[in-house]
Amino acid sequence: MLKPAVAPPFALDWGFSTRGDDPALLPPLRLTQVHGDRVVQAADRPGPEAAQEPARADGIWTRTPGQAIGVRVADCVPVLLAGALADGPWVAALHAGWRGSVAGILRRGVAVYTGLGGRPGDLVWALGPAIQACHFEVGAEVVAAARQDPAWREGLAVPGPRGRPHLDLHGLLRAQALELGLDPARDGSLPLCTVCHPELLYSYRRGDQQATLRQWGWVRIL
Repeated sequence: MLKPAVAPPFALDWGFSTRGDDPALLPPLRLTQVHGDRVVQAADRPGPEAAQEPARADGIWTRTPGQAIGVRVADCVPVLLAGALADGPWVAALHAGWRGSVAGILRRGVAVYTGLGGRPGDLVWALGPAIQACHFEVGAEVVAAARQDPAWREGLAVPGPRGRPHLDLHGLLRAQALELGLDPARDGSLPLCTVCHPELLYSYRRGDQQATLRQWGWVRIL
């Protein structure tokens, strides 16, 4: 298990799983991820959780101690957020591929926290292992969509060795985070490339295409 490189603001267990972690230790499946920007509250779903269909969303949050939440990835960016509110802790996990990032999944997650009275600068945050710019070859239409983001800056897309652009998705999300007011001193991101580390991490682009071959970004309030 890889832990964010920053101290959490309250007692919690969180991190990014690897190929070597026991699946039994990971959160229950609560989401059907669709590369969008919907963020749901884990406790909002009535009835026994085991009897519920996973919500169609790419972000999940909770304030319930002991409730493990997370997102599954194999090249997209898992994003973890944790912040204190006046009446207790708040945590979230977001699944950010390029579509979700451009759609604003991080902005939606932070908006949930601020809507409950939190301040963006109080959040501790971490972007987990994902495909990095060294291997994230995309089409020109992807870069064109990303350029519409208010946080876009030059250098987030560079020419690749095959003549197609490479996108820095970690860099785009970090730029969004800073634009939203998140504190760079509270950034515990782990910019490991899923393609570069086959011994440690799954990668869809490298060939790990079965649904079970995923790592998690997850968090649980203690």
